Amino acid sequence: MKKYIKSITLSVFCMAFSLIGCDDFLTEEPQSEYSANTFYKIQSDFEVAIAGVYAQQQGLFSAIGGVFRPSITRSDETVVGAGYVDENDKFLDNATGSVIQGMWSSLYIMVYRTNAILDRIDDVEFTNANTRDYIKGEALALRAWAYYTLGTSFGGVPLIDKTLSTPETLKIPRSTQAQTFAFAENDYKTAISLLPPEWTGKDLGRVTKYAAMGGLARLYMFQSNYISATPYLKEIIDSGKYKMAENYVDCFDDAFDNTAERLWEVQFMNGGLGEGNILTNSFLPEGYSGDLIPFSGASAYLEVSSDMINAYEEGDLRKEVSVVTNITVGSSIRTEWFIRKWLHYTAEPVNNNDFAINLPIIRYTDVILMYAECLNEAGYVANGQAFTLLNSVRKRAGLDPLTQATTPDQAAFRKAIIQERRVEFAFEGLRWWDLVRWDIALEVMDNFLKLDENQGGLYKMGSNERKLYAIPAQELANYNDETIMWQNPGF
Repeated sequence: MKKYIKSITLSVFCMAFSLIGCDDFLTEEPQSEYSANTFYKIQSDFEVAIAGVYAQQQGLFSAIGGVFRPSITRSDETVVGAGYVDENDKFLDNATGSVIQGMWSSLYIMVYRTNAILDRIDDVEFTNANTRDYIKGEALALRAWAYYTLGTSFGGVPLIDKTLSTPETLKIPRSTQAQTFAFAENDYKTAISLLPPEWTGKDLGRVTKYAAMGGLARLYMFQSNYISATPYLKEIIDSGKYKMAENYVDCFDDAFDNTAERLWEVQFMNGGLGEGNILTNSFLPEGYSGDLIPFSGASAYLEVSSDMINAYEEGDLRKEVSVVTNITVGSSIRTEWFIRKWLHYTAEPVNNNDFAINLPIIRYTDVILMYAECLNEAGYVANGQAFTLLNSVRKRAGLDPLTQATTPDQAAFRKAIIQERRVEFAFEGLRWWDLVRWDIALEVMDNFLKLDENQGGLYKMGSNERKLYAIPAQELANYNDETIMWQNPGF
C-alpha cells in the first residue's frame, strides 16, 4: 500500500485533478464539470481515485489537527495546555475552532471521494470483476469509517450517499447519531461482502474484509451492542491471519508495518516523498537533543499526565515503550514525562516530517480485548476464555495473570478491561472514545481536571453534552437554516 500511495501521490493526477481538495467542503463546487466528464472512464481511473481516499485518511492522521492527536489531548493521558487543538483538552473548544472545521471538512472530502467512485464504477468495464468489487468494498469501508468518525465526534450529521452539487447538499438535514451509525453499519456490511481476506505485495495495507469487520465491531462496541460485535470479533480471531506481536514495541516500529498485529493502519513512508508521518517529531519538546529522534522536536509537544504514569503497574514493560523522562532540552534535563510510543523506527527519515511509522486504526490486540469485553458482558465465567484473552495481553506486558481470586465477578472484570485498555492503547487515540462509550467520561475527566497538574479545577468537562464537538460555525453559516443544520447542545 505504501508503494501504491506513493505512485498515485506523485502522479500528475494529484496536481491536475483535486478530487475536492478545497478546504471548505460546502463553499466551493467539489468537482469541476471538466473533471467529472473526463475522469472515471477506465479501470485505472478508479485505482487512482481510491488512492485519493486513502490519502485523505492519511492527512487526518498525520495533521497536528486531524482526528488522531485531538483524541489524545481530549483524554486524561496528557496534561492540559496542549497547543494546536482549539483547547479541546480544557473543554474550551467551540464552534469557531479550526481543528473541528478541518476535521469536518476533511471527513466530508473522504465521503465525497468515495461517492464519486461508487456513483460511476458499475458503468465502467473492468478487466477483472474482482478488482471492481474490491475497489467498491474499499470505498464503502472508508466511507463507513468517515461516517463513524463524524457520528462519534459530532453526533448526527447529513448523510450524503451520492455526488451532489453544493445547493443539493445544503438541502440535506442532519440525521440522528443512531441514523449516522446505521448508515456506517450498512456500508461496513456491504464492504465485508466485497473485500478480499488479504492483500499482498505492493497492496499491503489496503482495507481487507477483516479490517472492515473490526471497524464494524468497534461501531457496535461504541453503542454497547456487544451481542452484534461478538461474531465479527470471533471471525477475525478464528481466521488465523492475525496474531499479537511478540514484543510490545513491535506494534509501533515501522519495521513491522503491515504485519500480523496490524489489522488496519494508516500508511506512511519515508524517503522525502511527502508521504511521511509528521506527528512523530511533534511528541518531544523543541530544543530536544538525544538519540530518540535525529531532530529537535517541536513546540506542539505533549506532556504525559502523572495520572497516566500512575496507571502503569510495577513491572509493566509497556511503560518504557510508551513514555520517556529525563531528556535533554536545550541545556536542561526535563523530568516531565513525554510520549515515546511513536519514536520507535527503523527507516531513517530525511527530515522531521518524514517518518515511516504507520498509525493504527485497529490493532489485533484491540480485537482480543474487545472480544474479552464482549464475553464478560454476556456473562462472567471464572477463569474462562475472557480471562485467557486478557491474560495473553498482560503476559506480553510482563504482568501476572488475573484470576478468579483477583477478579471475582463481572464488575471486577469490567474494571480490569478498563485498566488494561488504558495502558495497552495509551496515546493511540482510543482512550477518550472508550470513556465516552462506557459512559464514564464526565466522571473521569472532571476528577482528572481537578488535579494540581491541570491547574486544580480551573477547567472541567462539566456536562455530558461535551461528549460531542460543536458543529463548525462555518457549516452553520453555509446552511443558514436551523431546521436543516443546528448546533449541538452546550455550544
